[in-house]
Amino acid sequence: MQQQKCYLAPGLLKTGLLNGNQPIYVLILNQIKDMKEVSQQMNSYLQTIHAFSPFTWVICNQQVLPLEFSDLKQMLNPFYKNIPLQQFQRIDKLIVISEKIQLQQLVNAIPSGWSSVLANKVHLVMKLNELASHNIELTQYQIEFLSRINYNYQEEIPFYGRDLSEYPIANTGVPECLEVILKFYKDHDDYLKTQGVFRISGSVQQEQKLIQQFTKRNYTTINEYEPDVVSTVFKNLLCQLKKPIFPFEMYDILKETQINTSKEKLLEMFEVFFAYMPEVNRKTTKRIAELLFRVAGYESENLMGLNNLSIVFAPCFLRPQTIDISDLQGAKVVVHHFNLLVQNVEYFFQDFKVNRNSSSQQKLSI
Repeated sequence: MQQQKCYLAPGLLKTGLLNGNQPIYVLILNQIKDMKEVSQQMNSYLQTIHAFSPFTWVICNQQVLPLEFSDLKQMLNPFYKNIPLQQFQRIDKLIVISEKIQLQQLVNAIPSGWSSVLANKVHLVMKLNELASHNIELTQYQIEFLSRINYNYQEEIPFYGRDLSEYPIANTGVPECLEVILKFYKDHDDYLKTQGVFRISGSVQQEQKLIQQFTKRNYTTINEYEPDVVSTVFKNLLCQLKKPIFPFEMYDILKETQINTSKEKLLEMFEVFFAYMPEVNRKTTKRIAELLFRVAGYESENLMGLNNLSIVFAPCFLRPQTIDISDLQGAKVVVHHFNLLVQNVEYFFQDFKVNRNSSSQQKLSI
């Protein structure tokens, strides 16, 4: 299998999630070749991966090399310039690993514009293994990488973060892993009746084990995992696609429409986008929309009607290329329109054609 680095810019390591939904980023100063590139790449991650969640940022050298105060201060300036303050308002912890830096030096190294945002959030630890006190558990391979020098950290292509078409495709036209997940829900109908279904995150460790099995295409192992773990993989796979199921432009168009725009006009807009979407995207949309409609049928038991399901899943299908966390009204409008799409998904798959002359005669869901 093709090998590639698990970070897109040398020196920025994605280590997984903390407590199910909080990204952890490890910045390895001695590995960085271009500080501006790394800061821009981290800003991109912050905008697209769990974009509204807190995050933890760890700064260190590979442990053979001591991290000096001057190196830390020099590194923080380009990050201050390239990452908007509103992104750093989400930070939960900034952890620096160094035996050479004093806590007061660390505080003084923080750019003045970040000082209020990072108040009481800066932590200094001396050894790599002290990260455990902050509930951060690294894999053995990550620990080996951080403990050595001139050591290339490489792994298989990450399971998350691909284009939908880059996953092995089943004969149904849907990615194999999603086909297996959808069958899992069909076989575990009782789970779909659980209160708050799809809102509860599963174990991070179990999630990592399941995606390792999926990467190897060992799909039968899915039955060894709790439904909440399967749902976590399901949502993260969709939310972290390289490009969302619907093109970025669709989000920008939808958020500018009125929330009371007529169903006819909205469905015409969706129809245009459907016509030019890749086939795997169209078929995946249909299958997942059918699942959500089925789950909503158990609303009296799971309290997850289409409105609540749309809040959870709209960001899995529609997201902007650059996320503005202050654009709450735009996000609300998109969720409302996604709800309409789910209700009327069959409309787009009745004798589907790129240019359909009978669209005005189709019966719309009310």
